[in-house]
Amino acid sequence: MSKVTTNVPGKERAKAWVYAVINPLREGLQIEAAFLARKNWTFRPYNKELEFIRPLQSYVEFQSRPNWEDLIASNPAIKQQADAREQKREQLRKKCEAALGHLDSLAAFRNKADQCLRRYKAEKPEANWPGEPTREEQFHRVVAERVINNIQEVLPHYSDSEFWAMFREDLMQFRQGEIFELVDEAGLELEKSNNDLSVAMAKVREELAAKLDIPWASYYEESPAVPRR
Repeated sequence: MSKVTTNVPGKERAKAWVYAVINPLREGLQIEAAFLARKNWTFRPYNKELEFIRPLQSYVEFQSRPNWEDLIASNPAIKQQADAREQKREQLRKKCEAALGHLDSLAAFRNKADQCLRRYKAEKPEANWPGEPTREEQFHRVVAERVINNIQEVLPHYSDSEFWAMFREDLMQFRQGEIFELVDEAGLELEKSNNDLSVAMAKVREELAAKLDIPWASYYEESPAVPRR
C-alpha cells in the first residue's frame, strides 16, 4: 500500500487524528450521502444555506479543531481533497441559491403556489396553516424549498405535510430546465468529492492503525484526553 502521510506521527497524536477527526468526519459524510443520493440538498431559503451538507470543520468538536489543522497540515493530499470538497459544497449552495432566485422571479410558479394554497384552504378549512412559520405572502418559498430539494414526501410533523401530498405533482413540474440540471450536476460532483475524501481518510486511518498498532475507534480504556462523542 502506498504511503499517504507525510510524517508518521506518534501513537497519541495518531489517535487524536483518527478518533477526534477522521472518524467524526467520515460519519458526517456518511450522513450527507443519504441526503445527496436523494438529491435533497437541504437548502434553506431563509439563510440560503445547506443545513445538513455542512462545512467539514463543523463535524470536528471545537476542542479538537487543532487536531484537524494538524492532520491536514501533515497530509497535503488530504488537504487538497478537503479544499476541493469545500469548493464543491459552495458551488452546490450557489446553484441552489440561483434556483431559488429563478423560482422567486417566475410568475407561473408563484401563481401556481398561490392557486394550490387557495384550493387547500377551501378543501381543508379546519387544517392548520401549512407554511408555519412563513407568512402567507412568502408561502411560495416554502414550496420552492421542497422543489429545489427534490422532496417526494413531507413527514407528518411538518405543517405542509398534507399540502405537499395533495399538490406535489403539480408543483414539482417546475423542477426542470437548465437551472435545475446545473443544481443536480453540482450535487453529483459534491457526492463524488465526499466519497473520494472519505476513502482517502479511511486509508490514512488504516495505515496509521497498521504502523502504530492502534484500533480504528476509541474504547472505554482510552485516555480521556481524546474527546468522546
